[in-house]
Amino acid sequence: MSWKQWLSGWRGAVLFSAVVLGVSFIDSIVERPEYLFPPYFKHILLICLIYSIATLSLNFVAGYIGQTSLGHAAFFGLGAYTSALLTQELHWSFWPAFLAAGLVAALVGVPLGAPALRVRGPFLVVVTYGCGEVFKYVALNLDITGGPAGLPGLISPSLGVSFNDIGATGKEAFIVLALAMALFLAFFSQRIANSRVGQAFAAIREDEIAASAMGINVSYYKLLAFVLSAFFAGLAGSLLAHYLSFVSPDMLSSAESIMMFTMVIVGGARSIYGCFLGAFLLTILPEILRMLKDMIGLPFDPWLVLFGLVLILMMRVRPQAILGADTVFRR
Repeated sequence: MSWKQWLSGWRGAVLFSAVVLGVSFIDSIVERPEYLFPPYFKHILLICLIYSIATLSLNFVAGYIGQTSLGHAAFFGLGAYTSALLTQELHWSFWPAFLAAGLVAALVGVPLGAPALRVRGPFLVVVTYGCGEVFKYVALNLDITGGPAGLPGLISPSLGVSFNDIGATGKEAFIVLALAMALFLAFFSQRIANSRVGQAFAAIREDEIAASAMGINVSYYKLLAFVLSAFFAGLAGSLLAHYLSFVSPDMLSSAESIMMFTMVIVGGARSIYGCFLGAFLLTILPEILRMLKDMIGLPFDPWLVLFGLVLILMMRVRPQAILGADTVFRR
């Protein structure tokens, strides 16, 4: 049995969970004057997990049905604003607001996914990009969303005890929740891919006309992919907003959408491991390069230069991405 086969399925999930939980809680168990893993390290780990959720959700659209969407941050930010407004204005607790964030994003995904039923390729890119920008400028100009200043002071999740009071750094409970969400979404995605729904997605991705001729309801399955994608993206946005205790229009920006799409493309569309890899790689690499910038005194952020270079190299050397499938159907 190769290492790839050994790590596939539940073994890989258990090993990954053990590493994440060990890194998260070792400072709570071992008493030392200094952290083994400082709060900043755990912050980056949590951000990686949250973007893994967002990337896995985008994979329903970008991977399974092969549509290029540059408006995914609209769902991400909409979930954040929904839970922020429900907790601040209506004084809901975090958990019902968290669920409502996903549901509202899914409902908005219906009209946003509708253009995908008629357009494809560059036309869909323009439509989704435009929809994302509309949401951003609406958030920038409404008083209820706080305008450019956003909404600060969001409540922390709690289970009798606030998440901020659990663990050595107050980030551990957030990491556990993000890990649980990411693993559930990975399992759910795998089940979808191996089901009749996943087979319909694959048929639509390869040839919409042929899929329609075989009796597959193309419109229904496209819309289903957008709704699933929006629901989980809304949950990820809500979690990030309440972790940061702040939400701003930047969460709806096109730069966020492009980054999420790039995570899927670099890691591997239709690959669960690829989505995790893309999210971790494109979250950690900019942080390493910013540290390098401060160490050697560069007058610019090297990530802004290398980001484009990474995409060019990926498209030239391995267009199917690092962990992407070389073929869809094996003969």
